[in-house]
Amino acid sequence: MNSIKKDKDLIYNLTDDEAQALSYLNSHNPEWANHFKSILLQSRDKITQRLVSSLHRENLVNSREYSTVIDAQTLPFTLETDHNEILKIAFPQSQKTLYAPISGHHAFDRIDVEGPFYFENHNKIQRIFHPNEVLDCILTEAPHLDNAASYQFKEDINNSSANMAIALSYQSLTLDGQNDPIFDLIANASDSYLASEQSVVEGHPLHPGAKLRKGMTPETAIAYSSEFANTIKMQFILIHQNIAKVESLDKDYNALVYKKFEGLYDIAQQTVGHEQIENYYVMAVHPWQYQAVLFQDYATELEIKQIVPLNYEIDYFAGLSFRTLMPKYPKYLPHIKLSTNVHITGEIRTLSEQTTINGPQVTQILNDIQANDVLFKNINAATIDEMAGIHFYNPEDDKTLQPKKSAQLGTLFRENIYNLIAPHTVPMIPSSLVSQYSNNLEAPIVTLIKNYAASQQIDCYETAALTWIKTYSQALIDLALPLYVKYGIALEAHLQNSIATFSSNGLIHTLYIRDFEGLRIDEAYLNKMGYQTTTFHEKSLILTDSAQTVFNKVFYSSIQNHLGELIATIAQSSEDISLETQIWTIVRAQLVEKLDDIAATMDDHDRIQQIAATLFAPKIDYKCVTTMRLEDEADYYTYIQVDNPLYQETHH
Repeated sequence: MNSIKKDKDLIYNLTDDEAQALSYLNSHNPEWANHFKSILLQSRDKITQRLVSSLHRENLVNSREYSTVIDAQTLPFTLETDHNEILKIAFPQSQKTLYAPISGHHAFDRIDVEGPFYFENHNKIQRIFHPNEVLDCILTEAPHLDNAASYQFKEDINNSSANMAIALSYQSLTLDGQNDPIFDLIANASDSYLASEQSVVEGHPLHPGAKLRKGMTPETAIAYSSEFANTIKMQFILIHQNIAKVESLDKDYNALVYKKFEGLYDIAQQTVGHEQIENYYVMAVHPWQYQAVLFQDYATELEIKQIVPLNYEIDYFAGLSFRTLMPKYPKYLPHIKLSTNVHITGEIRTLSEQTTINGPQVTQILNDIQANDVLFKNINAATIDEMAGIHFYNPEDDKTLQPKKSAQLGTLFRENIYNLIAPHTVPMIPSSLVSQYSNNLEAPIVTLIKNYAASQQIDCYETAALTWIKTYSQALIDLALPLYVKYGIALEAHLQNSIATFSSNGLIHTLYIRDFEGLRIDEAYLNKMGYQTTTFHEKSLILTDSAQTVFNKVFYSSIQNHLGELIATIAQSSEDISLETQIWTIVRAQLVEKLDDIAATMDDHDRIQQIAATLFAPKIDYKCVTTMRLEDEADYYTYIQVDNPLYQETHH
């Protein structure tokens, strides 16, 4: 086999993003810089891994037709891997063949791969050093994709790889000498919930742009991203009522917000005076936005005192979702979702007008349904209130400027999880259930299953795993399915939009779903059920007349993403190759039973049958995250049909 370029030579071949990161770390913390260098290749591999997995799963450039799974033993050369199976993908135009060691086969046609990855070209084997080498092959196969969108995607991958290395090196630096399972580190933290958000250092498990922080320097990315656990000084401003729109649960927006933040009203009153205070709304602003955007884009409003900065700041911390911040327990202040002009995962994360106006209204509808419908009694799931929202809106602004200025200055206040949870439970973001770190590869979901097995004296890990996931999926299904089937509301209940609490025996206590920005509502169906949407924002993307869109939203987020990730991780933790199929059989039975429960409370049986036909069909839509980025389809989703693990041939 040809000698492979030594890893240490890599250091002379950095991307601009990596060079910038290394330069900053060298001047800031040389020890961290050394960790960065040693982990860089692994970080790039993690982005390559996401790209290769989605390339195959989404059948990008017809890669499925050019793919085979082979036994590592049959290779004419040796690859550096412990895995027995290799995914081999040919790129005819480049005359290259990609070799990717397989770490697992999972539901929805998912093949997980693990670096290092290799190209074979004219009988020469070369290690793949950067995900862009794979992207170059994709673009050679499909030149029509070589455009502005793919150029941006390439930049995103560069940025993601560098940020992955900053995050992983920080984790290896700070957890040096630690080897407890991540779950124990979270459970023993002073604020378990915040610790769980901070533990997810690898970002989105399937998205090649997992660690994107475009538009930020390494310094600001470190200052404001959750994994670095830095204190963030939340800023506040007053905004004249003529240039803002508000919505709140108890109709008096200001009263609600002032009540939450001690001393804020007094400072506001001192700043503008007793006579003027009633003419302003108060809002929170992310310090990044405050420094980078406010004084530049709102200079006129500041000058004429339509916007007035307040000398009031309070310690907050970033969550996994960069623009959602929370206080540290034992403070019970609201979680706050904010506007930030930062490019993350696939888009600029400002806050749309519809999010701030619809959040409290959606909350009201959800609360009413949960309080009055028998289907939501005695279930282990609930939604989290979006209490109040505000956004900048100047009717005098130029029509081309208005949407941007409104989206750049918005705030949504959400209930603090510690006001909701039962005593002696551990709250965690479910994204953290599948996280790990180099000193201990045991994911929290595995620790919880082991804790459950120990508490019940169950000898068999797989037996405990089946009960564990059954109680977990029941909580999710009990909330998400009736809301969708009976009311046409599809929650976006993926791993990052949920909070799960766990009892001391390791089982789930309650699952809370939050963040109503990305949900979808079948408007006509919800109206038919007696809930009006006339006061929703006029540009509401969440309201739709497409039944398929609503189905895809609920199915992708809760079944494919949420349960799919957890089930894949459980399957990887066991030697029993039938475990994953067993779990999907249980989930299927739970869905069937829940549909029967729902049917008993409604007359529209045609709807239930149609939903069941799609839910249990042999093939189901899968959202193509990479294809969408390359084809620049950010506003509408691209899907591919994949095998559905809920399908059973015996089903009639």
